[in-house]
Amino acid sequence: MTSRFGRLKQIYMGFIPIYPLGYVILHGFRGDQIWAKPYLDRSSMEPSGHLKDLVEQEIDKMEKLKKAKFQVVLTDEMEPKVYGALFLSSGAELQFPLRMTLDDVETARRIGANLEVDLGLSKHRRKVEVNSETGDELIARLMLSDAAKHFIVQRQLQIANSGEYFCAPILAWLGLSTMGYGVLNATAMIVGPYLATATAVVFTVAAFSEFSRRFESFKITQADQDTISRGDEYTIGAIDYLESTMKLNRLYRKVLGEEGERKIARNGDLVDDLVKHSTRIKEIRKLRKQIKEKQSIHSEELDD
Repeated sequence: MTSRFGRLKQIYMGFIPIYPLGYVILHGFRGDQIWAKPYLDRSSMEPSGHLKDLVEQEIDKMEKLKKAKFQVVLTDEMEPKVYGALFLSSGAELQFPLRMTLDDVETARRIGANLEVDLGLSKHRRKVEVNSETGDELIARLMLSDAAKHFIVQRQLQIANSGEYFCAPILAWLGLSTMGYGVLNATAMIVGPYLATATAVVFTVAAFSEFSRRFESFKITQADQDTISRGDEYTIGAIDYLESTMKLNRLYRKVLGEEGERKIARNGDLVDDLVKHSTRIKEIRKLRKQIKEKQSIHSEELDD
């Protein structure tokens, strides 16, 4: 019993570093390494010069950022992503959706003769002819204003420059897996070493999954707030981006038929999103009102 329990505890201890190692590899090794190719998930298209210049402009606006290494790439996903961090020696990879590199309608039309639309399942993919009424409408809704692009870029830079966002998942995993080790020891004498080990693993994974969901919701909301607090131009861009995305989603819902109706709500919110676009818009407008009220009070105090 004692020797078996000791081996099981060693197995559980060996289970703990799996996530941190995977996290570091995923975020730190994003170059030409052979093992990195399966998870890079980049679009084959190159970002436009305008998008790269826009990132440089937003980098220059960030305080206390002397030098940062970063890479701008495109993703076929609908939402932008950040890998790594600006404060790491390996830098950050900023992934932006394809629509961020569309500078005008003609550029969009030159991408190809057809656009393929899907929500992650290839069997539900639909081809949309560019030279059609639906194609014209889709291209129009894919376009983003400069204000929206500035918001997206600055928001992703805020995420890329946050040690809290980068380190929290690792610290949470280590804390929860340590608690799981306590569960293992506490339940071993009651249910036996094998069931206790399984219980500890399930506890750790389930607790971390719930943390990840809650933390991602927090990060989405907080990143919006951090960005729009930098100026009203970002608030305008945020609302423009979210509203235009909801309009685009409503068209996707129509084009994709049954799968679109299952994945997208009538108002354009994605059903599986942790924080709905409509909720983000509401919170942004609420914060904008609060900021303006504070500015008004401050202005009145200066006048007095």
